[in-house]
Amino acid sequence: MGASAVESVLAVDFGTTTTCAALARGGSVRRLREPVGDGWAWPSAVLLSGNRPYVGSAAEQRRLLDPAAYRDELKRTLGRGVPVDLGGRGHPAGLLVSLLLQAVRAEAERANGGPVDRSVLTVPAAYGPADPRGEELLDAARRAGLPRPELCPEPVAGALAPLAGGPLPPGSTVLVHDLGGGTFDTALVRLPGEGGRPGPAVLAHDGEEYGGRDFDALVYAELLDRGGPELTALLPPEDAGPGDAGPGGGGPGGGGPERAGPGGAGPERALPGETALRHRIQLLDLARRLKHRLAAESAPAEVFAPAGRVLGLHRDRFLRQAEPLYARTTACCARLLAEAALLDTAGSPPRPDAVVVIGGSSRLPGLVEHVEQALGLPVVLAEDPRTAVAEGAAAWAAARVVRTVEAVGPVPERTPLRWPLPPGGAVLVEWSVGPGRRYPAGAVLGRARAEDGSLLHLSAPAPGRVRAQHARPGERVRDGDWLVTVEQHHEG
Repeated sequence: MGASAVESVLAVDFGTTTTCAALARGGSVRRLREPVGDGWAWPSAVLLSGNRPYVGSAAEQRRLLDPAAYRDELKRTLGRGVPVDLGGRGHPAGLLVSLLLQAVRAEAERANGGPVDRSVLTVPAAYGPADPRGEELLDAARRAGLPRPELCPEPVAGALAPLAGGPLPPGSTVLVHDLGGGTFDTALVRLPGEGGRPGPAVLAHDGEEYGGRDFDALVYAELLDRGGPELTALLPPEDAGPGDAGPGGGGPGGGGPERAGPGGAGPERALPGETALRHRIQLLDLARRLKHRLAAESAPAEVFAPAGRVLGLHRDRFLRQAEPLYARTTACCARLLAEAALLDTAGSPPRPDAVVVIGGSSRLPGLVEHVEQALGLPVVLAEDPRTAVAEGAAAWAAARVVRTVEAVGPVPERTPLRWPLPPGGAVLVEWSVGPGRRYPAGAVLGRARAEDGSLLHLSAPAPGRVRAQHARPGERVRDGDWLVTVEQHHEG
């Protein structure tokens, strides 16, 4: 284990726009602060300056120096199978993600006083066991040195997060409403009963590809409209809104060469491309700042230095523009509840006791009121919607007993070993004892990953020697499969 006999678990919520982390140890969960940005979240961004990587806030602070070498929204690069262009050079998406995860791991080790013992990463409920994005994320975690990584569905983590007013009663059913930076996810989750058993279960889930960046686009377009032709002339020729255009990241700050630029055309400009990209980044930053200030101000405004203009935003107008996006989230929730009722065969479709609202975009003005009114259910807020998923995942992982399954079968000198695996089987991750090697009773011969993302430790009931292995890492194995042949040795 780490610095002491108390097990420590690092939980990472790798989000589209930001990444949050928490450390579980000794029955407590603490959030991890990003050292550079001095906040609770690492921007999900990387910048490569020559061969030197910068991640999180350090990357953001340097992006105006070299916009083409910057990329944010790293989560969107997973599973595409194409290199990500930074400064004219292609890089594997998993490598870029691992650079960010290395920084998170380093902060966890500093806070823990040494290496952590286990790790868990959260993924959308839509990531199935064969989803290449989940596998690429696990590969990136291993490359970053995260120990024994597991996957936890984001809705489960959100349902277990610290809630304002305290936890819900054991066995409650909650509807999770998670509006993040790039995605909206909803799920029906049943919380553990008395004594924590059975564990939390996702009864149904749904989601869509939109989130905080779509609200950024509304504000960005509003600022462009207010700024007029003088402001438009400072931006790249094709710029008509955030979209996915430009090198170096999502939104006006960039997007890899595999992304299409936004539509629309403006007047001819003579600005160098890099200068125009910098102006786009600065305008998007202004749009985001004004959007966040709407939570406390009715009409925030700032000076946009490149144009020498004061640009502002009005809450009432934003609410009118945002209403269709708010309505999309609750329509998705209502559709999920209707589908769950149709699939129910017990005659008592699950009825949520409450809606748990999480996600960085949940602080937008008027959103909580809209959810409560549209769904007709009580709304429960996370203590901190930005870090809720990371804190909930840490609690989920800390509460889990490491699952070790013992081989079953006859006990002659040479015997096939089989393991009872959960429904749907598992994917073999690794063999830890090779052919010809001896092992003691109870030794873990290998590990497999169940469909819920958790690790299964495949143990042997008696001492012996491995003769042959009949499955390769990466293969799917099922309950009762003959996975290894051993010679069993009797002690004494």
